[in-house]
Amino acid sequence: MLISIEKISKYYDYKTVFNQIDLPIYENQSIAFIGHNGCGKSTLLKVIAHLVKPDGGKVVHQKKLLFHYVPEHFPKMNLTARQYLEAMGKMDGLMATEIKDRINRLCGEFFMKEMISTPMKHLSKGTLQKVGVVQALMVTPQVLLLDEPLSGQDMDSQGVFIEKVNQLREQGVTVLMACHEQHLVDQVSDTVYRIEKGRILEC
Repeated sequence: MLISIEKISKYYDYKTVFNQIDLPIYENQSIAFIGHNGCGKSTLLKVIAHLVKPDGGKVVHQKKLLFHYVPEHFPKMNLTARQYLEAMGKMDGLMATEIKDRINRLCGEFFMKEMISTPMKHLSKGTLQKVGVVQALMVTPQVLLLDEPLSGQDMDSQGVFIEKVNQLREQGVTVLMACHEQHLVDQVSDTVYRIEKGRILEC
């Protein structure tokens, strides 16, 4: 077991999001969390990564893990996409030449080379998501968190994204995804859980 979710509870404005849920997550597992808007899919990803603290229970990482997180809504910044990716590459320990090569390659594969020097505050939601995906792929993580990753993507970029995620799965990366698109669930997930009324149910 890589991550253990133990009796997690979470409340927002007196609403129960999770009610003492338990869930084991194993290395190289690819899990999709589905359910209605507001059911807690995004919150669960953040709780798993220790980005949000639960109101009860705990999440145990069995070892130190490198998480990469692709949010649904990416913040708009004054930095250009290239400046942001360069800064994140340095944080991940890459050399300048590695950063340049990986940015150019991945931005080319995701059809966004023309926008790499545009300030992020002027980019569309779909392009901002691509920036987040490129950042997540520059260094291979142990756990990849994806929050509605296709919601703003064109069909060609969706195909590239699915191929990249499955390549990471082949390398042993654990993938945890909040998702509405059934075709994405079918193509990249081996386990599906529905979040409903504070519970988590295997589909």
